Amino acid sequence: MEGSLTESVQQLVRPGMATDLYYPDSETAGKQAFRTSQTTRFTQAFTTTSAGGGVSSFQIPPANGVQDIICTFSLPAGTLSNLAVPLGWGYGLIKQISYRYGGSTQYFLSGQQVLQAALSQSADAGSRDAILQLGGQATSASGFAPQQFAYVWLPLPHCSPSVVSKPPPFPSDLLTSSIQVTVELYPLAQIFSIGSSGSLSSVPAQLSSAIFSVQQVIMDNQGDCLARRIDMTQNALSYPIKWRQQEVPISLGSGSGGSAFSVNLTGFASGEVKEVHAWATRNEDTPVPAAGNVQNPFNWYALTDVEMSYSGLVYAKADANSMQLWNLVNGRIPALVNKSSVVVGNPPTFSADSGTWSVLQFGQAYDPITAHSMYVAGVPILNGIVNLKFKLPASAPSGTYTLHTTYVYNAVLSLSQGSCGLIL
Repeated sequence: MEGSLTESVQQLVRPGMATDLYYPDSETAGKQAFRTSQTTRFTQAFTTTSAGGGVSSFQIPPANGVQDIICTFSLPAGTLSNLAVPLGWGYGLIKQISYRYGGSTQYFLSGQQVLQAALSQSADAGSRDAILQLGGQATSASGFAPQQFAYVWLPLPHCSPSVVSKPPPFPSDLLTSSIQVTVELYPLAQIFSIGSSGSLSSVPAQLSSAIFSVQQVIMDNQGDCLARRIDMTQNALSYPIKWRQQEVPISLGSGSGGSAFSVNLTGFASGEVKEVHAWATRNEDTPVPAAGNVQNPFNWYALTDVEMSYSGLVYAKADANSMQLWNLVNGRIPALVNKSSVVVGNPPTFSADSGTWSVLQFGQAYDPITAHSMYVAGVPILNGIVNLKFKLPASAPSGTYTLHTTYVYNAVLSLSQGSCGLIL
């Protein structure tokens, strides 16, 4: 084949191997090595659905490939006078989640991180907005008459909210103990906005239902499983992931549009940091539930006039709101989601707007757009301090603000001897 491509200077000077684009061959066609089937029949009910919230723990047996996990919440049907829930109320219910692979350490993500991870990993703008919409429709008063449902995707590190770049399933058959996932819910009143003439007592006593569901990939011939073919007490399987570290929210104090801040980001694990995701929230958007108070947990404010440095070297710098364009050219979709905010009224109403965040790069931006993993180096932050300077966007109202950050690392889950460990 190489000898046949001599007609063009470009064919001579360009790097790369010649590829047959006319006939299918081993370079342009692939096939599955082991037959599998896929199922979503594994479900468990939450152990707590009461108005007080609480923690539910789920065990996924070590038998099959584990892919995505979703939670389904439903509210009791019936008119709820002077009450409303925001778009994405299912995500608003989640206080935090945790996960443990076999005997690994237990890792946590906050409720804010759960939604932001889902949105930032979406394949395109349409699916990004749909993730929030499926997370629960904005509803008020008589809108509750037909039962309202919310469907929430959980961002465990082996999961992807799209078939684009979806990794292979996590091979739990290499473990000797279960994968454990916990979901902690806020008190139910935390998602309800109450009209000025409404009452907290109108909030439902509990969820109608709450279900935990797992998508699994099953090997048709169990003899093809790796542990049946290779001695895993003497070998290890490396499963590449992007790992999100649990956030430690930073109180910014009082601010408004254009307010400038300088904060130190600390608590980094000793590993390669690919990027930092950051957004600000206003504490007044999530008040104590009471008459006349509305809940807008996902009123997110992106950072403007950003400068992020480590050891005196600036890695991310963007004037005004240009970080939004950098995020677009270094990704697939804008770092924002189309949503609505709840507005005080009897009953509360809704106003269309958007929630935004900022992605601050340490490592080179690259996405293979396939199920194959590609290691692209990050910057080792060895228990160091990252300085972040920024301003609130001009549209930000006066209030008390909190900065949320997610550190994203290159990582590998190493499976051997029936257990699993995280390698950064």
